[in-house]
Amino acid sequence: MEMQTRIEAARAYVEALRTGDRDAAQAAAPHLAEDIVVQVGKRKFEGNKEALRRITGTWPSTGIYRKGSWGDPWVDGSDLKVSGQMGPVGNGLAQVNLTFGFSESDQINRVEQENLNAQVLFEGDTLPDFVRARVNHALANETPLCVSYVDEEGRPHLSLRGSTQVFSDTQISIWVRTTGGGLADAVAKNPSMCLLYRENPTRSTFTFAGKAHVDSTDEVRRKVFENAPEVEQNHETWTSGVALIIDLEQVDGASPEGRVRMRRS
Repeated sequence: MEMQTRIEAARAYVEALRTGDRDAAQAAAPHLAEDIVVQVGKRKFEGNKEALRRITGTWPSTGIYRKGSWGDPWVDGSDLKVSGQMGPVGNGLAQVNLTFGFSESDQINRVEQENLNAQVLFEGDTLPDFVRARVNHALANETPLCVSYVDEEGRPHLSLRGSTQVFSDTQISIWVRTTGGGLADAVAKNPSMCLLYRENPTRSTFTFAGKAHVDSTDEVRRKVFENAPEVEQNHETWTSGVALIIDLEQVDGASPEGRVRMRRS
């Protein structure tokens, strides 16, 4: 057994897995036995060709692997092990543990990959604080929410709404600048709406679905207008704008702070 050769093999495999770089994969190829078996959770990949394919190119988790902090190989009996701590992301990996087995010729003939997800799932009928914070700081964070609705003639629309804020534990509000038509009129006929929040660097994604209505009471209009970011208020639409309230029925998604599954009948 040549331990240094095995360490070099493990490092080469990790570099290819971590980066998705094709040159790195080719450098790892000579270290893979023909009968190698790669076990990732409940999935099994057998043979040199399939194992090499799994560490070549960009896969769904490659972007997370690249930002991880990977340790050096360490000895565990006749195996080598490597652990990687991933950066904080939404519904993604928190840690990856690799175990390498070797043939008599010091090639990797077994890889066991354990993927750990540390995000806590929040289930209930109200918005968790970490979701509220994402929504309320969306515009300042340069991730304004995208809103979808259907107009009076049945045509779908998408728009970015910088005034979107949490109105209550079960509601979202939007100050809608209007001169007639558009979103405010559309919800009178079809109140169903969806919203999307996405922040790419942390893979944070939330989807919101519910029923919307315009609230014309002075108290609600004032609260929705004043809750909107200052730049939205400075469009000077107090007299022409309306307060749109969305009663949430379903919220799903994840951020580094946790996952959410909110349901309301």
